Amino acid sequence: MSRLPSTGSAAAADATSIRTSPVQPATPSAGATQPPGQPFTLYASAGRVLCSNKRDKLVDLGILEAGGGEGAGEGAWRYQLDGDDTIAASGFPSADEALADLAGAMTFLFLDGQFTALADVGEGGRPELADATQIHITLDPLGHGSPAIAADV
Repeated sequence: MSRLPSTGSAAAADATSIRTSPVQPATPSAGATQPPGQPFTLYASAGRVLCSNKRDKLVDLGILEAGGGEGAGEGAWRYQLDGDDTIAASGFPSADEALADLAGAMTFLFLDGQFTALADVGEGGRPELADATQIHITLDPLGHGSPAIAADV
């Protein structure tokens, strides 16, 4: 798997557990503390990466498709975000793994900016996402550029 450039997903990978989708948000046990942050859900749908926030706004972030990329092999998954062409990687065996890597590559500041700048793609008829591959993440708004602090794949 190649990423352009390295954005520190190793730390996010430690906080990521792989699970089959669809995924339901984890409910904290009594006494457990949640990390501070804002929840988002990333979806792989129709060759695109979509993301929703806690207000249920849905934005289109970029490409997520099977088809490899340079040196990636047939059928490998790749992503490329529209808002920042440096957030790109390829060579993933599944959409789940591509989304997990993407979760570690994004920051709250980037994603918050996308929700401010982009129109809600759900306004013209929300796409059906119940069966879409998805990942729930929490990003720290005070992290000032830190990658995902929690990911539920």
